Amino acid sequence: MSFEPLQWLLVLGASFAGAVVGGIGGFGTGVILTAVLVPILGVKATVPTLALAGIIINSGRFWFYRADIDWCAAARVLVGALPLLVLGTWLYSQLDARPLGLVMGCLVVLSVPLRRWLKRRQWEVGPTAMVTGGALFGLANGMASGMGVVLVSLLLGSGLAGTAVLATDAFVSILVDMARAALFGRFSLLDSSKVFIGAAIGLATLPGSALASWLVRRMNARLHTVFMEGLIVAGGVAIVIGTWRAPA
Repeated sequence: MSFEPLQWLLVLGASFAGAVVGGIGGFGTGVILTAVLVPILGVKATVPTLALAGIIINSGRFWFYRADIDWCAAARVLVGALPLLVLGTWLYSQLDARPLGLVMGCLVVLSVPLRRWLKRRQWEVGPTAMVTGGALFGLANGMASGMGVVLVSLLLGSGLAGTAVLATDAFVSILVDMARAALFGRFSLLDSSKVFIGAAIGLATLPGSALASWLVRRMNARLHTVFMEGLIVAGGVAIVIGTWRAPA
């Protein structure tokens, strides 16, 4: 599996842009990269590749916000997420590519109204709900990329805000992506070519994460949210369309 030069330019450019978006809001990187990679790699290769890339992506993000992490919130989410991640990854390994792509795209698009609904209801998340929400996040992450919006909504509902959300989200995502990469390798979905591509994508995001850390205190939060939600919806639609045009 290899890219043409123009494909590399597109993928690395999307990696940088996705890291800026994700570094500011805590989600969006996976959606952008999934929309770009599905037509090139196919559905079944995209999520394992991004699982490996996500380790580097979120490590860069965590570095810039590490002082503000909420360790208790991270632990509660991980208790729920890691066991269900195994189930989600197994389901991913069993499903056909095209129905899987349809599910991925629909989940991404639906994440926007879900986030708005949770915000409108001012959902308050207690310790038990954090574990339950973490389980849903783990299950979704085993089957699709771009599910960071679920985790961000969960953390916001628990009372976290600002860089505390970004730091906690990044730390949880690092451990989840490490587990996903190991599981995808176990199910023979992650080979050496995907490791190389995933590592290249991850490294390309580091400058974007640095830029995001500079912008996060300077951008109008409401404008950014609307812009990012538009990208997420467009990305979800692109995943669905790309799935039916791409090789399985």
